[in-house]
Amino acid sequence: MGEDDIASLRESGWSESAIWEITALASFFNFSGRMEAVSGLPPDEIPADASFAEARAG
Repeated sequence: MGEDDIASLRESGWSESAIWEITALASFFNFSGRMEAVSGLPPDEIPADASFAEARAG
């Protein structure tokens, strides 16, 4: 992310608070994902009988 990216968001109608919020959320999920990866915990598994579209392979 650079100043040009921020300018593009502003030009697209994003407010300063919305830009701050999405930056904070992306940073948090980046941090928490790295902490999860280093923890050694196994990844979540999708139950075989899950019925939502995101759970279906291919």
